[in-house]
Amino acid sequence: MSGRGMRYTDWEPLGEGAFGAVYRVYDNVLRRKVAIKLLKSAHCNNAAVVENLFQEVSISRDLRHPHICPIHDIYRGELGFGTVMDLVPGRPLGHWLESNNRRLLDTAAERLTILTRVAEALAFAHTRIVHRDLKPDNLFLVEDDPARPMIMDFGVSISEAAEEGEKAVAGTPRYMSPEQWEAPEKVDGRSDLFSLGIMAYEMFTLETPPTSLRRVKKIGRPPQVNLADIAKPSSFCAAIPPNLDHIILQMMAYRQDDRPSSATEVAEALAAVKLRHPEVQTASAEVRKPLVVLLPEGSGYLGSPPGVGSENERPARRVRLSSVAMSVHPITNREYRHFLRSTGYAAPPPPFDTLLDLGDHPVVGVTWHDAMAYANWIGGNLPTEAQWEYAAKGGSNFSLYPWGDASPTALRANIGRVSSATTPVGSCPGGNNPYGLSDLCGNVWEWCRDVWIDSRQLEGEPLDPINEGSGEERVLRGGGFDSFVTQGRCAFRFHAKAKVRGRSIGFRVVFASP
Repeated sequence: MSGRGMRYTDWEPLGEGAFGAVYRVYDNVLRRKVAIKLLKSAHCNNAAVVENLFQEVSISRDLRHPHICPIHDIYRGELGFGTVMDLVPGRPLGHWLESNNRRLLDTAAERLTILTRVAEALAFAHTRIVHRDLKPDNLFLVEDDPARPMIMDFGVSISEAAEEGEKAVAGTPRYMSPEQWEAPEKVDGRSDLFSLGIMAYEMFTLETPPTSLRRVKKIGRPPQVNLADIAKPSSFCAAIPPNLDHIILQMMAYRQDDRPSSATEVAEALAAVKLRHPEVQTASAEVRKPLVVLLPEGSGYLGSPPGVGSENERPARRVRLSSVAMSVHPITNREYRHFLRSTGYAAPPPPFDTLLDLGDHPVVGVTWHDAMAYANWIGGNLPTEAQWEYAAKGGSNFSLYPWGDASPTALRANIGRVSSATTPVGSCPGGNNPYGLSDLCGNVWEWCRDVWIDSRQLEGEPLDPINEGSGEERVLRGGGFDSFVTQGRCAFRFHAKAKVRGRSIGFRVVFASP
C-alpha cells in the first residue's frame, strides 16, 4: 500500500480515541476525501491485533447498509496501520445529545428514530459480525439528521493487547456488556444490545443507569442489578410508554439469556412504539438560570472542632475550594415547573405533585436523580458536600449556623416545626449568611452530589474534595422545617437513599465560576 506522499495526501486530524487517531485525507486514486483511522503504535506491533483487524475488515467490506459506514481498505504506510473508510459529513451522536439535553421531550421522536435505525443496522450486521464497542462516539448523524445515524468502526472493534496473565477486553467500560469483562469468548450480538440499552437509557433520562460497567476497573466486577430496582425511563421522560420502558430495561439485563434474543426482535419492538404527547413548551423556550452569588476560592475547615457536633463531623479537616456560583436559594416550584414543561421530565408523584402550585416555595418530593437531572439541564451541578458547607459558613471556619453562633429563631430559619410546612424561599432574611445565601438552615434538606460515607478520609489539604464511590446513600445538608434545630448547623451531616422523596427534601445548584 502507498504511503502518505503517494496515494493519500493532505492529512488533517479529526479526532483521537482509545485505539488511535482519525484523519481526513485525500485519496489521489479515487479522487475523493476519505477518513483513515490509524491504530496507536502499541496495537500496530501486536500481531494478534493486526490479524484480527484484517479478518474483521474483510467481513466489514461486505456490510453494505445505509446505517453502517463503509470500510474500503487497510492502510499500511509510513504513518502506521489502520483502516480507510467513508468520510461521513456530520457529528457524533454524543455531540447531538449534548446540544439537545434541554429538549428531552420535543426530541423524543428523534431519539426513538435513532434507536430504531441503529437496531435495524445491528440486525443486518449481526449475521456476520459483532461490533463490541457500540457507544455515542461511534455513532454519527449524517448531516446532523437523526433519521440518518451511521454506525462507525465495524472492523475496528478489536481486542486490546493483553499482558501475559491478563484477559483481553474489548470495549468502553461505560457501555460494554458484563460478558465482555468476565468472559470475552461468550460475546455475541446480545452484547451489542446491552450497549444499545445503556445508550437508550441515557438518551431518554440524561442519566447513566446502575447497570453500566463504568466503574468496573475500580471494583473489579460488573454490577448485578435487579431490573425492577432501576428507575424507569418514563419517570424521567413523560413521552415514554410502558413498552419502551420494557425494551430499554430488558436490553440491560445482566444475563445474556434475559435480554432480547436478537437485534431484529428489538428493531421490530421499537418500530411498534407509540410515544405519548404530553404538553411541552416550544423548543425555543428560554432556559432561565436561578439567581446566583459568586463564592470566592479559598480554604476553610470541613467539620466541627473537638467537643462540638457528632462524631461523623470530626476531626475537622482543612480543605481548599475553587470559586463557583451558587443559587441564592433552593430551586423553587416555579423554576422546577419550567424544567418539567420544557423537557417532559416526569413530575413528582402524588402527593408531592400538588405542591408544585406553590410557586415560590422550594420544590420538594424530588429524588437525588431528579435534582441531578435539573442541574444538568440548567447547565450546572449539585454542590459537593464541601462546597455546601464552605458556602454555608460564609467565610468563617467554624460558624455554627449560616448567620453565626446564635441559636435559630422563627425569624432566622424555618426549622424546629415553627411552621407545619415549607415557606417561600427568602422568608427569613435574618438567617441569610455573609455571602447573601438564604435558606441554608431549615425549610428543606438539600441534596449534595456526594455518596455518603460515615467517616470522611481527607489527607493533607485537598482541593475540591468529593466522595464519588459507589453507594445508594447520598448526602443531605441544612435541615428541613420538620428537623430538630441542631440539624440546621452548618457542619451537621445527614443522608438518604438517592431514590427517596420527602416533603422537606429539595436542592440548590452550583455553576462553574464565570
